[in-house]
Amino acid sequence: MKKKKQHKSPWDDFLAQLKKEKHPLDELLSNSQVEDKGNELIIFVSPELIGEVEEKRGKIQKRLSKVIPLWRSKRLIFRVQSPSTNVVSSSNSSRQNNMSTSPLQALNQTIFGEYPQPALKAAVAAEKNCQFIYQQLKNRTEAIATSHLTIQFTWRVRVGGTRGFQDILLPVFHPVYGIPYVPASSLKGVVRAWALNRQPRSEITRLLGSLDEGIGKVQFLDAFPTKPCLVVDMVNPLWSWSGEIVNYQAVPHAFLSMEKPELCIGLACTSKGNSADVETVKDWLQQALASGIGSRVSAGYGRSCLSSNLPHSSSHEFELWTPGMYGAFPPNKEEEEAIAEFRPTAVRGMLRYWWRSLALGIYPPSQCRNLEASMFGAIEPTTSEGSLRISVDWEEQKGSRSQPYYYWGNVLLEAKQESQLILLEKVLKLAAHLGGIGRGSRRPLHWNNPYPGMRGCHWELVDEYLPGNSQIWQQFLQEIREAFLAVATPNSVPANNHPGKPNSRRQDVLNNQSRIYLLPQANLLHPHNVNNWNTQGTKISVRGEALDLLYENRFKGVNQQGQGNVNVGGSLETPSYVIIKSNLPPENPAYQAVTIFGANQQHRAQFVRELSNIGARQCFPLI
Repeated sequence: MKKKKQHKSPWDDFLAQLKKEKHPLDELLSNSQVEDKGNELIIFVSPELIGEVEEKRGKIQKRLSKVIPLWRSKRLIFRVQSPSTNVVSSSNSSRQNNMSTSPLQALNQTIFGEYPQPALKAAVAAEKNCQFIYQQLKNRTEAIATSHLTIQFTWRVRVGGTRGFQDILLPVFHPVYGIPYVPASSLKGVVRAWALNRQPRSEITRLLGSLDEGIGKVQFLDAFPTKPCLVVDMVNPLWSWSGEIVNYQAVPHAFLSMEKPELCIGLACTSKGNSADVETVKDWLQQALASGIGSRVSAGYGRSCLSSNLPHSSSHEFELWTPGMYGAFPPNKEEEEAIAEFRPTAVRGMLRYWWRSLALGIYPPSQCRNLEASMFGAIEPTTSEGSLRISVDWEEQKGSRSQPYYYWGNVLLEAKQESQLILLEKVLKLAAHLGGIGRGSRRPLHWNNPYPGMRGCHWELVDEYLPGNSQIWQQFLQEIREAFLAVATPNSVPANNHPGKPNSRRQDVLNNQSRIYLLPQANLLHPHNVNNWNTQGTKISVRGEALDLLYENRFKGVNQQGQGNVNVGGSLETPSYVIIKSNLPPENPAYQAVTIFGANQQHRAQFVRELSNIGARQCFPLI
């Protein structure tokens, strides 16, 4: 049987003509592949040639127009091919299913709409096939750099998008390779910013150059990950200012970041420099990256190690037991273990919540908002960095649906002013005694029925314990107030804030409408001592008397059957008005701290009365 002759495409004819003429472009394009997209011609070449073909774009266009006049009006686009790239050369052909794409290509081919997760997941999936590109770029950096270094980041890195939550959807993608990277300009900028506070201005200009003095001694190269690291990430602000009111509304925004990336960073001499200059700047770069690079550095992103870089700092050891923290995707039975992670942003969010709860009881709303923005940063009405940084390093022990996740490590607090650091330290200590972190932060850790599973949270600052003594608590709360006043004096009286109604929830405020009670319970079990959460986790020795009272039908949160009291225990959309924390100081009796916001509301007032009847002692407001 006669074999059917394979049809040649115009691109094949073009390559054959170059080879016949022994044209200089033949060696450059001989192994290239093409996709005809109507008005565009996408040419795939190997990674090591992408720069050269871009430089010779004009010559390629001119030669192509002469050989194939019909393609004269087509726009040339050059992209990197991987070993799995297939040829698609007919104008009537569609992209093959197994065509290798970059993350940027995957995003361009996916419709975003109001729900961007599918497009972001497509980019992540595409990046998993880019190891070949990353390896080629690493080899190239090592070959052309005078000196290079490989930096491993402790959590996530986000370069690009700093103006607001909806503007940080995508990181910086390389315009040619379509993969995430850190531009040379960003690296140079972070080094210059670091050096301005530590090195003579003349030395910075000599090595890094300036607009007036021209180029410096050292050139930065674009930095690329050494392996795929792109993930879908999430930011979910719960409390937001609206004029002089802080409203509750979950506003989740998915975006892309690099998870624990390892970056290969190259430095090279300019025509003025030498290897000694490069080594000096390399040392600066390593120290600058410890301060952080990219956006959201103050929330723990972009740091290569946990080290203090602001004038005042302190470290606080912690332990945390939790059903799990979750980022871009909610837990489910199949994937819960795979997607749970410790998120430093949860620590920052918790501190900001308690800071605001205290501050709104001291300052008028406008002053509180401005002070919060100056310390924690803000994106509205104008973007500001803030004078505080909160970072975490940690280790972990995986959990499951029947066993809590266990994390331990250190919280690093940094501030530009000593008075602000003292205030943040005290807020951190109070927060550790009043509530939790992240998921389940308003309840002590326990086992929940009739929907079995871990609920609540338990965390503590090691060796920073408050005993369950009302006088000591009152003294500490007074110290916190004095720490606020040391930072800023109120310019007016605070507003009469209340926590709002279930369908219009507002920021919780520790003012004269709120109460904090201490309930002694000597037989409370520490999470370390719970052997079986399924059998022990529902007992009063784990849940505590305060949670037992709250879980009565009169007060518990509204469940899926509509049973419960939204005005006390809250619901899925309404945060509970009651926060309970079990405290187990090693050398003092255990107790639970119970915080009730808007305690003058009739249902919550009844809860307060019954809490007092079982032995709870009030310690706030100060009496």
